[in-house]
Amino acid sequence: MRGRVTGVVVSSGAGLLGGQLIIAADRTDLFDLHSNRTGYILVDPKSGRLDTSDTKSKRTGWGTIHRESGTVEVFDKEGKRIGSGLLPPRVQR
Repeated sequence: MRGRVTGVVVSSGAGLLGGQLIIAADRTDLFDLHSNRTGYILVDPKSGRLDTSDTKSKRTGWGTIHRESGTVEVFDKEGKRIGSGLLPPRVQR
């Protein structure tokens, strides 16, 4: 596992929004309910774009994150919308 991982997404299948989406500086690994790695998400914080890949680094989709409103939209590699959601509120430290 390369890069910084700031969180883990847990989902019941290969779906991106099956659990909680976490903004990462570089990469967030995805796991199923049996702790098997199912892929990862790469996030570009400046543009708000995310790219999803499977365990063999094959691109499976992309999406956008709007930090101001907290909305997330996810698309498959053909551009068909497959999910949306809201980011958890930011915690002040």
